[in-house]
Amino acid sequence: MRARKLLIVLPLLLAACGPQMPPAPDNSLARRNVVAGPIELRPLEVKITLPVVTRPIEELEIRAAVPGRLVSMPHDKGDQVKASNVPQAAWTAEDEFKAQHPAATEEQVALRNLSHLTGFAPFAMVDDSALVQGFREAQAMYDQAVRDLKRLREYPDTTGSQLDNARTRRDTARAAALRVMSQIEDTRICSPVSGLVTLRARKQGEYVNPGELIATVAVMRTIRADLELPETHFSAIKVGDSVAVTLRTLRDDKGATLVRNGIVARKDTVAHPQTHSFTVEIDLDNADLALPAGLFGTVEVVTYRRENALVVPLSAVKLNGPRKSLFVVKGDRVKEIPNIQIGQLSMEWAEILGDPVKPGERVVTSGAQWLGDGDLVNAMDKEPTA
Repeated sequence: MRARKLLIVLPLLLAACGPQMPPAPDNSLARRNVVAGPIELRPLEVKITLPVVTRPIEELEIRAAVPGRLVSMPHDKGDQVKASNVPQAAWTAEDEFKAQHPAATEEQVALRNLSHLTGFAPFAMVDDSALVQGFREAQAMYDQAVRDLKRLREYPDTTGSQLDNARTRRDTARAAALRVMSQIEDTRICSPVSGLVTLRARKQGEYVNPGELIATVAVMRTIRADLELPETHFSAIKVGDSVAVTLRTLRDDKGATLVRNGIVARKDTVAHPQTHSFTVEIDLDNADLALPAGLFGTVEVVTYRRENALVVPLSAVKLNGPRKSLFVVKGDRVKEIPNIQIGQLSMEWAEILGDPVKPGERVVTSGAQWLGDGDLVNAMDKEPTA
């Protein structure tokens, strides 16, 4: 038993009699290598990228106005067409036309009031041969009524009632001729807008009924890009703003991604009930017809802007639970600035609100997580490995 006690006490005696160990180093005197940089105020913009889809600004359906067989349908899908309208007709009496054209043939005299359609090339045309015959008959009745009225006026015994009846027959004949002329003009199917044919529903030689779809034409000189704006950023875009639309599937002359500037034409004022977003329409100039419709693109929207913002690298912010702090270099030591307020935040930087630090001061940008208030540091301008 006594021997066991000696074995226990012997190491303690040897330690007490041995040389004394130096005291533990004072951690407050240890220097840490950190990276520090000057604080500067700079403009800050926070952007979000939103998808857009292009579409024709307008797409019209071209339909037949009168029944009949299509005798002309030269345009196919993808063809470019120009806007057209039936020329304005000018009614000319037989005597007046013959006085202006002494060498006119009977055929020219009979078709004188259809001369405005000569050489006119519509988008499509329905057979008008039967209508032309009906017009010639109605115009002949009008010419006869004009001659009868003229004779009655020259006859001295003509009564007022006879003159009234002659005028009525003349006006009725002219109305009938104008009615048939309007039907003939309706056989000329026109495109009211310039654009590209996106659908050809009928072919030349087919029979069409009134109101039947012939083709669709899309207005492509200006195309529209639609984006859905979240309600939290409703004020970020206003009507009339200039917006850059990036179309990554297209390339410009230099081979770079195509970017077109557009103008915000419209913004909904009622949010979508499911997505709580607002549809924004952006008009893109497409006079060269280089932009097809139906493409996906992107738009960068500025959601936050500040002219003089205090921005520091995210690594400069020390997190200690809910508390956040910065370390400012003061000589060879650092001073902790506690309870700072963070504004905008990204994966690389943080905006500091208020004025806890001043421009020109040096803040620790790397190594702040291992510091305490008053620590000794070796502040470098950049990482040693850089």
